[in-house]
Amino acid sequence: MSRPDRVCVGAIAGSFGVQGEVRLKSFCTDPEAIAAYGPLWTEDGAKSYDVRLTRQLSGGLGARLSGVLTKEQADALKGVSLYADRDRLPSLPDDEFYHAD
Repeated sequence: MSRPDRVCVGAIAGSFGVQGEVRLKSFCTDPEAIAAYGPLWTEDGAKSYDVRLTRQLSGGLGARLSGVLTKEQADALKGVSLYADRDRLPSLPDDEFYHAD
């Protein structure tokens, strides 16, 4: 269960390559902004990752996550949603809101 002070900003779509890169699907208006909201947390808050974007991919972004060094580690994260602390996200105009709200 996600914490109310965190907002889902993306998900890991699988591994990319053989060196631990992941294919990242960003839910942010500016997809590349996801890297600025870190560290990003798993839904249960048990793990966090610093994100470094590496390349544009069809339908997503290539990224390196702290602590993920192998293709097997990246494969194991497929389907994991990533959450940012709400206070790291930009404030929105009065007529806009985050999906979590």
